[in-house]
Formats: sequence, C-alpha cells, structure tokens
Amino acid sequence: MKRVQEIRKRNRRKRRVWLGVLLVLVLSLGTALVDRAGFFELFFSTKVSYAGPTEYQNLKSETGEVRRADIVTMAQLLVNHPYAFGQQELTLGIPEGPLDAAGFVDWVYFNLTGKALSAKSPGTGPLTSRLWDSSEPVLEEELKVGDLGFTQLPESTKVNHVGIYIGEINGKKAFIHAGGIDFAAEGLENGRIVISLNNTLRRNNQDLQGNKFSPSAESTQFVYYRRPTITIVD
Repeated sequence: MKRVQEIRKRNRRKRRVWLGVLLVLVLSLGTALVDRAGFFELFFSTKVSYAGPTEYQNLKSETGEVRRADIVTMAQLLVNHPYAFGQQELTLGIPEGPLDAAGFVDWVYFNLTGKALSAKSPGTGPLTSRLWDSSEPVLEEELKVGDLGFTQLPESTKVNHVGIYIGEINGKKAFIHAGGIDFAAEGLENGRIVISLNNTLRRNNQDLQGNKFSPSAESTQFVYYRRPTITIVD
C-alpha cells in the first residue's frame, strides 16, 4: 500500500512537471505570435515617433517621368502627418495642415510632377473617384511601386479609401495611406499617415528601409488596384 502511494506521488509530480513545460511552451508560442503580429507595439509603444527622414526634398521631375524610388521617398516624408477628412493641400513642400487619403495621394504626385494626379480625370465627383479615373486597372500580382489601392468601387455607397503601394515589407505588400480614427495616436486623434501591410492580421511599424515609426499601424484591406496614367520608371 505504501509503495502504491509513493508511485502515485511520483506520477503526480511528473504530471505537474510536464504540465509546467506545456504551459511554458504555450505561453512562449503565444508571446511570439503576438509579437509577430505587432500588438506589443500597440500597447507598449504609444509615443508618436518616426526614425526615417522627414526633411523635404525637391524631387520634381522636369521630364514628366517619375522614378519609383522618388515616390517612396516623397510619400514616406509624411509618416505620422495628421489626417482630416476632406482636407487637401496642393503645395510644394510639407503641408501645413492635415490631409485625407485622396489628398495625400494627390500631394505626393503633385510634388513629383507639378500636377495633381486627379486633374487627369474629366469628372467632378469625389477626389477618390477622380483618382480612380486617372488610373488603369492592374491585378494584385502585377502591382508596382506607385500603383494605387482602393477599398471600394467608385459607384459604391460606402466611403472609398486609397493608398499608394510602396513594395513589400517582410514578404507582405505594403501601402502608405492617410488613415482615419482607426490609426489615431496621441495628439493625432483624427488619424495619421502610416504604412500598413495589406490584407493580413499583422500590424506594421517600419518603412521600406526599416526605419521604425510608432505607434504601429493596423493592416489595410485594399482589393482594387490601379496604375496612374503617368510615366513611372525604375
């Protein structure tokens, strides 16, 4: 009887040890998944910052051709710039006021070509619709830096959203865009310009060169892709 009790005690100790090992493995895996998704950045890095270049560069083309690298450089200058619905500012240089999604796209191309991309549209509707009209459809697998992403068709009753494709970050397609309250931060309650990974659960906190920004940005859901009707070269 005594030996049976000892065996039972040993078995209970073994079960506790294995249960502890299993718990450590589960916690480690959970922590790794949460960290990979970028949620630590959401909760523990709330201060607004950006380690990339923010000093304005005059990259305006004299020939009408736009380099893809210049699109990335110009767009990333405004990481963490404030968002406000319906705001546009076609100015050469860093905007003084906030921008909305379509206003940001127009600002980028205005500073690279001297003309608003939306001006190519014959329409007078919403700015996002005019950007749609100023571009041609491409498939997701055909995306190149400088192409545009949209969440809705122009005739949709829902508010459309637009961003600029800048390449891949850690194997995920990345768009820079002026996002609303879902991308709010301290002092930027209406939203801000961020770089998001598209159609994934992962958050993002870096630009195309690896420079970090905070807080991290949740993903986007662009499903329609279009190429601006201007000459873009590598």
